[in-house]
Amino acid sequence: MRASLRSSLLALTLVLSTAASAAPPAGKPTPFHARVPDEARVERVLQSLSPREKVGQLLLAYPQVGKENPVEVGGVLFVGGTLKKLDAAKERIRSSSARAKIPPFFAVDIEGGGFNRLKAHPSLKELPLARDMATMEDAEVEAWGLRVGKAMNEVGLNMNLAPVFDVSPKGHMFRNGRAFSGDPKVVKQKATAFARGLAKAGVVSIGKHFPGYGDLDADSDHEQAVADWDEERVRLEAAAFRAADRYLGGVMLSNVVYAKLGAGPAILEPALVSMAHENGWISVTDDVAIRALAERIGTEREEVVRRAFLAGNDLILTTEPPDWSGGLDYFGILTKLAGSDPKVAEQLDAAVRRVLRIKDRMGLLDGL
Repeated sequence: MRASLRSSLLALTLVLSTAASAAPPAGKPTPFHARVPDEARVERVLQSLSPREKVGQLLLAYPQVGKENPVEVGGVLFVGGTLKKLDAAKERIRSSSARAKIPPFFAVDIEGGGFNRLKAHPSLKELPLARDMATMEDAEVEAWGLRVGKAMNEVGLNMNLAPVFDVSPKGHMFRNGRAFSGDPKVVKQKATAFARGLAKAGVVSIGKHFPGYGDLDADSDHEQAVADWDEERVRLEAAAFRAADRYLGGVMLSNVVYAKLGAGPAILEPALVSMAHENGWISVTDDVAIRALAERIGTEREEVVRRAFLAGNDLILTTEPPDWSGGLDYFGILTKLAGSDPKVAEQLDAAVRRVLRIKDRMGLLDGL
């Protein structure tokens, strides 16, 4: 009996030690690409949300003004000076998490070189420009992605609006060095390596600027940029993103007009948003708060928000605080729209479901 008991205990010890070695070490994030969403949990969380709370999950916004109010947005965007003092940023993230029903994305732009919102972190002061990383071995580029991800973890950030997958042999993205290369093969290898490093740190990557900026000269933040490409060319540009399929959580659509696929910028065109969803990614708009965007398409800013949602986007990015009295009432605009038609309400559910799937892969829904 005692020998049998000893054998049983030994077997149990072996099972537990094997399980422990297979599990990720305590305190370390699970690689983003290693998890699949728990659909039952996603659905349970979705059904627990009110219409306003569902709309909130679609907003990726600048930190709110009120520091004591509930955090209702699906994601908080850190730009400008919000990360100059890391201790203050950590506290802001901790406080925001504590006040949120659903853990938010905490997003930032960290591409490389001068396009680095986390320069204040000592390990990222020398982060190379994408164009310079293109000359490195894939393993070194991945190591930089991992370093960025670890630095983000330390602060509490969990979403990087990077890397850039634009294949740019010339033009705006070539001149500023944000594109890795004009060679599609190089872009696929290096941007994927950077995204892989981020994913290993548990950070979700949002590739940009889908379906591709290419060799366009215009800066779409300040002027209308038009690509006269047919669908075959658009899909050829988008192939760079698809090379990194399992390491990306989503893509940020550009403000470029792809004239043969629609008269508006990509973020407002259902055909292009649908193309982004083909890989199961979430689609993220570029900044809808840019006044020039509304002026270019001859409409009010409120209509830009409505059209961005109706086009099928999952995260509507704005650099306006959601509770700023001088900004748009994003909650009001979208809640009213979703309540106007059952089909629109179904579309809202579909978008929130995609957002929650990404959050579940990140471990943010654990325990809910």
